[in-house]
Amino acid sequence: MAPMKNVSQSTSVYSVLSNNTATLHRDLWLDNGLGTAMWSNCHGQAKYDKPSHHTLSFYLNGGHQTRRVLRSGHLHGGSDKLCIMPQGHQSHWTFNDQFQFLHCYFTQAHLDTFSEQVFDKDGRNIELIEQTFVADPFIQQLVRSTILPMDWLCATDTLMVAHAQQLLLLHLLKHHCHTNARKNVLTTGGLSPTHRRRVIEFIAANLSQPISLSNLAAIVQLSEFHFARMFKTSFGCSAYQYVLDARIALAKELLHQNKLSLITIADMCGFSSQQHFSTQFRKRVGVTPRQFQRG
Repeated sequence: MAPMKNVSQSTSVYSVLSNNTATLHRDLWLDNGLGTAMWSNCHGQAKYDKPSHHTLSFYLNGGHQTRRVLRSGHLHGGSDKLCIMPQGHQSHWTFNDQFQFLHCYFTQAHLDTFSEQVFDKDGRNIELIEQTFVADPFIQQLVRSTILPMDWLCATDTLMVAHAQQLLLLHLLKHHCHTNARKNVLTTGGLSPTHRRRVIEFIAANLSQPISLSNLAAIVQLSEFHFARMFKTSFGCSAYQYVLDARIALAKELLHQNKLSLITIADMCGFSSQQHFSTQFRKRVGVTPRQFQRG
């Protein structure tokens, strides 16, 4: 997919890597403009000259021979190291061994708006702090346990990635920004009965289609962050888990009818492929769809 909207390709980190020696393995661009990409590289250099967006870079494997070139002395990377590159920064990187890394792309507007929604405070004075090869156990856990295992081509899994990105923004605001925002998130209860019904009806009517966190939040006119928190309070699970369970339940009904092919059922239930359908079904039911159908 193309880089995020409203970001000049000539000044984006994504574009610098695309035109360099880096290899893009997969990327995901949500309708709210947040981007995630997995890259690898093995030799050469990269220079970022005042990008118009923020970038979080997390090293997945290798990178011990990757260094940031500084007059005060070079800094070397490695697995599980974190770099934060704010918009408008300038940096020069060299590398001569194989390494793999994850990038998250977002704008100052994302931080400002998110701060206003979560802390109920003007976000215009927020400044993202530049970081080079630091450790952050929370981000390490979020990336390795939540973002990486998801199938970014699956509409259901992108719900979980979107939720993870909300948690990432919250963590950055609390721990990697200069801000006067309150450290405590505004407390909220669950969804009202009317809002619960609207969300349930929307999900049931759209299981064959991609369902994003922004879609669901818009139904009840909430921010994605507050919707995710209130949904979990109301239903006892994340929106991702609820939608996935609903897709599996519909698949069971269609399998019992024994009239449709597995690929048709996968499509009707919103799975990205028959293989993804079979994997998710077996993980949650204990048998494959075909075994369930025969059974």
